[in-house]
Amino acid sequence: MHRDVKKIIGDIKSLKIQGARNVAKAALGGLAIAAKNSKAKTASAFYKEMRETADLLSLSRPTEPMMRNLLDEGLHFIEQRMKQMDISGLAKLIVNHEEETVKKMDDDAKHLAQYGAKLIPDNALVLTHCHSSTSTKILIEAKKMRKKFSVVAFETRPRYQGRVTADELARTGIDVTLAVDGAMHLFMKKADIVIVGADSVTSRGDLINKIGTATLAHIAKSNDVSFYSAAELSKYSPMTIFGTREKIEERDPKEVWDRAPKKVKIRNPAFEATSAKYINGYITEIGVIPPESFFAMATQKLGIKLYE
Repeated sequence: MHRDVKKIIGDIKSLKIQGARNVAKAALGGLAIAAKNSKAKTASAFYKEMRETADLLSLSRPTEPMMRNLLDEGLHFIEQRMKQMDISGLAKLIVNHEEETVKKMDDDAKHLAQYGAKLIPDNALVLTHCHSSTSTKILIEAKKMRKKFSVVAFETRPRYQGRVTADELARTGIDVTLAVDGAMHLFMKKADIVIVGADSVTSRGDLINKIGTATLAHIAKSNDVSFYSAAELSKYSPMTIFGTREKIEERDPKEVWDRAPKKVKIRNPAFEATSAKYINGYITEIGVIPPESFFAMATQKLGIKLYE
């Protein structure tokens, strides 16, 4: 495996690369690097190498269907053309797929941000959790629309991704406060809207996102505050169609307590599921849609055929 691909895998695992869109872009770049540097002698050997590389990239962050979906899309292209093209042609397909997909992702994010910004009322208090480039784009777009609002970003222990969000928003001139996770209920009393990102969306419309998201959604519901998730349709998880659950990544306990007493057990789940009933809507590249519509819209966009 090329050293640059190994580095991408390591950076995704260590959270140097984080956020579903950033992870997906990095993985597509890794597959393109592997394609350009392949030493395969036959088309079938090339496809096998690309499949193995895509699998390793996917395993670097189990709860990222956007990455899996887009990698699978690229593999599907070369699988269909293996008999008609030589290896250099197949490699070019992978490289072109990366370039075109990244451009489409950026276009989708722009449209999504415009739809999301319209949801933010003037003089609103917006709550958010973890770091989502998709969510921050919404807030930045709202500022460009000259809306007046403030944001409370929760720190998101144990890796403190909320600091990334707070810093990013502050640099654009947005009024932002970083708060401890335990203060969710306190700030919800004055909140007008909650906007979070998404790592995955299931066939039932449930949201898989950073641990703490479900708590925030429950508190929002009990305080009659609207809760939205910014999620491109490619974040849909096809494996949930027949009841398979998204794998919840459990990270190193040392992230929570480096030198914990031997008799203390530590759990460090990175993600959790938030039921669709707590979600007012998903902000997507085609508009704001209810959770129960995400499945139909996503399968249509991704070209998933349930019955053939």
